[in-house]
Amino acid sequence: MEKFYEVCPGIYLLKVPFGPVWTGVVLLTGEKNILIDSSATGADVDSYVLPALEEMGLKMENIHYLLCTHTHGDHMGGHARLRQLGSFRVAAFAGSKPKLEDPVPYAIATRTKFPENSPAPQSFLQGVKVDMVLQDGDVLENRLQLVHTPGHDDDCVCWLDLPTGTLITGDSLQANGTICQGVGFYKSLPDYRATLEKLKRLPVENILCGHDYEGIGDWIRGKEAVGKALAYCDSRVAVYDAFVRANREKDPVTLAQALIDTHGCGQPEHLFMALYTATEHRKEIEHG
Repeated sequence: MEKFYEVCPGIYLLKVPFGPVWTGVVLLTGEKNILIDSSATGADVDSYVLPALEEMGLKMENIHYLLCTHTHGDHMGGHARLRQLGSFRVAAFAGSKPKLEDPVPYAIATRTKFPENSPAPQSFLQGVKVDMVLQDGDVLENRLQLVHTPGHDDDCVCWLDLPTGTLITGDSLQANGTICQGVGFYKSLPDYRATLEKLKRLPVENILCGHDYEGIGDWIRGKEAVGKALAYCDSRVAVYDAFVRANREKDPVTLAQALIDTHGCGQPEHLFMALYTATEHRKEIEHG
């Protein structure tokens, strides 16, 4: 059975299987118990999240808040099932609220930009009502600070655990991606660059990612390691940029595949995430 394991005092990570990788569900314990992200489906909640909570001696009645790092299905697909089981408050970034409450149109838009290279849209996703709306910089329960970190998508956030200096990043840091992506995946290159610079200015002692990213892993401990991880993310952007500049005459599909072949971390089943990244670089090059 997959279990929550403690990465630092009061912060636990559960690795829920997701195809060839895993998606992280984070539990923060204390005066208020908080879940961040919910895995991909209701079945995942029943098979992994609930048993892992039970092993910790917790039931859904002991959870006070449910948060998310962004509204991609593998991170919020279990929200509706958890909502059926508990009376916690759903708190979300203002930019996530409409997507969290009605995720299907957004999921369709994401997976139809490159329809021939994308899986079927996640039309099974169910929304949940948001009880508390937060803005960039807001602090929840004197513990978690919301940090808006767009790039991977426009509503991505990190949650900074103030007592430990641990930054819970979801997919905000892409490094060199996962095998599901092929390379790091961002929908806005300017936003991703700005996010990396923003995070360098924060008092971050540790980083906990939502997947195991090539080049940085998932648990990054200590200021020195945090600095190296952010520098590595910067370096991958530069590598991708140089490659696209040298190969921008290729058609988008060929360019994305060549980027994976040359600098990627494995061959994904679908090419759409690498297409987003390659297209963002070419757009920046063409428009200066």
